[in-house]
Amino acid sequence: MMQGSGWRGRLVVAGIASFLLIQLAPRVHAGAFEEGVEYFQGGHYRWALEKFVEAVDRAPGDPGRQWYLAESYRLLGDNEAAAQAYRRILQMTPQSPQAVAARRALEAMGEPGLATYQIPFEKRGASVLVPAVLNGQSYGYFILDTGATFTSIRRSVAESLGVGNSGNTVRLITASGSIQAPLAVIDEVGVGGAVAHHVPVVVHDLPNTPSSVIGLLGLSFLERFRVNLNLSAGILVLETGE
Repeated sequence: MMQGSGWRGRLVVAGIASFLLIQLAPRVHAGAFEEGVEYFQGGHYRWALEKFVEAVDRAPGDPGRQWYLAESYRLLGDNEAAAQAYRRILQMTPQSPQAVAARRALEAMGEPGLATYQIPFEKRGASVLVPAVLNGQSYGYFILDTGATFTSIRRSVAESLGVGNSGNTVRLITASGSIQAPLAVIDEVGVGGAVAHHVPVVVHDLPNTPSSVIGLLGLSFLERFRVNLNLSAGILVLETGE
């Protein structure tokens, strides 16, 4: 009985996957994504994967590209990478058709839809410090600030990342008064394995902080997760998915 149920479940997943792939294909734009779709439809999943990695790098917030990436990983037998990509879809667009299919795919793979990240933090005075990873590179620490609307980074870090000013500014209240600070977008912000894409950040130097502290970890990152701070255990818990 269980075997039959699993067989039907796999058919449902395959049906949803086929529907999504057919629906997505007409909206493909020229470039790496289009080439990836052609390879995928021809059964050349290894070549397709290379193109989808490039396509997702260019537009990480597109759930359609994430879906093709996840499917390519799954069909190549890399379930761990596929599960991560499916969970990113749940994180980005939890009510979308892609998210429905991602949940079914995770169930068929025996993978949980919920991903939990337990991140040890350092306590310095009243500040909670967590490791900062920007676009795949380690950059010291963020100060956790659940009351800050935006994540912030130092000007020197923004320059090293090549993060351009979007032309927009935000008003900040500092100890010296009100200022207008540049607003930028970072492709990828990571904290202890938890990653968010296209994160708005304010470029601003925090006063009286060591060079190892690059800024504040605010709601523009944290709102992507369920957040629990366990002060007694020294662990920040971030959850994403269902």
